[in-house]
Amino acid sequence: MRYRIGEFSRLGKVSVKTLRHYDEIGLLKPGFVDIFNRYRYYLPEQLADLCAIRRYRRAGLSVDEISRILSGEDAAPILAERRRITEAEAESVSERLRLLDLLEDEGIDMTYDVEVKEIPGFTAVYRKGRIDTYADLTGFVMGFAQMCKETNPGLECTEDDYCFVTYDDLEYKERDIGLAYYQSVKSAGTPAGEIGFKDFDGVLAACVEHRGSYDRLGEAYSAIMQWMSENGMELADSPRECYVHGCWDRESEDDYLTEIQFPIKKGE
Repeated sequence: MRYRIGEFSRLGKVSVKTLRHYDEIGLLKPGFVDIFNRYRYYLPEQLADLCAIRRYRRAGLSVDEISRILSGEDAAPILAERRRITEAEAESVSERLRLLDLLEDEGIDMTYDVEVKEIPGFTAVYRKGRIDTYADLTGFVMGFAQMCKETNPGLECTEDDYCFVTYDDLEYKERDIGLAYYQSVKSAGTPAGEIGFKDFDGVLAACVEHRGSYDRLGEAYSAIMQWMSENGMELADSPRECYVHGCWDRESEDDYLTEIQFPIKKGE
């Protein structure tokens, strides 16, 4: 038994245009083509292939991926990779929805209160290096803690547990990010490998608290820069990011708390 393309389209619940497209790209070619009138005919067993194609397409697989599976390639790794891509897309959509909620609730601008603080001098143990992406920051800090235990087991942090990150690159970068993590300690220890020690003088700092995900930290920076311009201040040293709460102790990004500190001096 053979079916004309129109009959086959009704049985398979797809348009004739779609069947012709699948024919052109080699995904599902007719089982028989009349050499005289060029009519396309499909075989009953091809309906199972069409149903499989439709399932794969609904699952988001590309034509190339489906073609590889129908040609006999192992479906498992193809489906696993498509799942990874789809999960990433879902996370992106979820993040866009979250940001739309914020825009509807708060508008385009976040409100920051700038507070000027006297930060006393201190001694810090630090680790300088590079990370591939900002997602690697937690691992960088955890690695720092392990290095300190191995090289300076008797090292004691100050009671205020003051710590911060500075960034070394002259411009914002998404990847290959240069940074330094500093932790205040009661006294200097022994430098070893990536671990070093530095004495900081006391500074006057313009500070804001940023609540929420890190993708809006630029707005906190902007608020401080505007305040500095209005008050005749200049940056005296690298900005400091103090991560008070983050993924290590909060489940939701909405509960993250970061204090941005700009060491300042009177403009000339």
